[in-house]
Amino acid sequence: MAAGKRGGAILASALVLGVACGFSIYADAQKHGRIAGGTELHARFNSANGLHAGAKVLLAGVEVGRVRDITLDPATQLADVAFVVDSRLHLPKDSVLGIVAPTMTSDNALEITPGKAVESLAAGAVISDTRDQLSLEQQVSNYIFGGALGGG
Repeated sequence: MAAGKRGGAILASALVLGVACGFSIYADAQKHGRIAGGTELHARFNSANGLHAGAKVLLAGVEVGRVRDITLDPATQLADVAFVVDSRLHLPKDSVLGIVAPTMTSDNALEITPGKAVESLAAGAVISDTRDQLSLEQQVSNYIFGGALGGG
């Protein structure tokens, strides 16, 4: 009888472990997004503070991609953000990128503001026209002092 209970416990443990592994794989796929085979682009930021791999890439409030990787370029000492967007998008060369928090409770995202250029960004292109996210302290200071820091 004890061998039967032990076999049942092992089977139940294996089932729980299998479900946990399946959920882990599903969660990882959700984190890295549904954009498979998209166009990879790069952006250079003074600071990528608050942005992480797997973060959403938004255009007009719609998710169009995911951040793939964030590294430091030792030559320029800028944050290099590699991201993938839907390959059906043809972003103008003068597009601007910013790090934003769509809501107060959501993770930061990369937001694309499309430019007006006729030429489109090629795969692997580097976007250098970027806007770093302002810290809460900077936003409050700009509101109180009208954008003038150090009073002059």
